Amino acid sequence: MYYMQVQADTQTQWSSKGLLRLLRATLPPAGKAPASAAFDAPPQRLSSEQLSELAEKWRRRSAEGDKGADSVAMALEQLAERRAMERPSRIQAVGRRLSELMQLS
Repeated sequence: MYYMQVQADTQTQWSSKGLLRLLRATLPPAGKAPASAAFDAPPQRLSSEQLSELAEKWRRRSAEGDKGADSVAMALEQLAERRAMERPSRIQAVGRRLSELMQLS
């Protein structure tokens, strides 16, 4: 290849060994545990209101020019709607179960 000649294929190709090395380099040393166990615990479930607030923030980011923010906001809004609809169905299920137990139905 000549000086100043650019290759057409600029996509980085990773080998499995290279990826493992990169991941291991980002982990803390083996003898030391992380500062808190919060990294191992799954995140708390967000309510539909919290998801809606996050979606609004992502919409603002989109208005500021962030190109990927629209899709994130849309996904958060859809999840918020789905979570909002879960509540009545759970309450109805509990009501049905109580009715069955009390032999009302």
